[in-house]
Amino acid sequence: MNKYIFFLFLLLFSYSCTKYEDGPLFTFRSKNKRLCKTWKYEAIIYTDQGLTITTNLPKLKMTFNNDKTYSDNNGYTGEWRFKGDVELEITKNKQGDSTQTLLWEITRLSNKELWLRYNKVDHHFIAE
Repeated sequence: MNKYIFFLFLLLFSYSCTKYEDGPLFTFRSKNKRLCKTWKYEAIIYTDQGLTITTNLPKLKMTFNNDKTYSDNNGYTGEWRFKGDVELEITKNKQGDSTQTLLWEITRLSNKELWLRYNKVDHHFIAE
């Protein structure tokens, strides 16, 4: 009986410590290991309008590397870093363009899903 109570307590404790709004609930992988790969769009959700777009999505593919470098298939390169527990900062530029810094809120970071929020719009990516 005590074992069941302990596991129930452990489960509730781990749920309350979830960093991201949409999980995952529990993982053994660090957030760096989960992020460092290439991501492509799965959906864009306009939460204020209740509109979900899953077709004709941008062809953007973002790659996050272990050495904190960023690149995408639109020719941008730069750096990324976690800022606090739930924010991802990407500083990027294209050759000859000015530098852009974007601060995304991470709502889900699993091994196969990356959900980011920017200006009340959710951007859902899947691992390639």
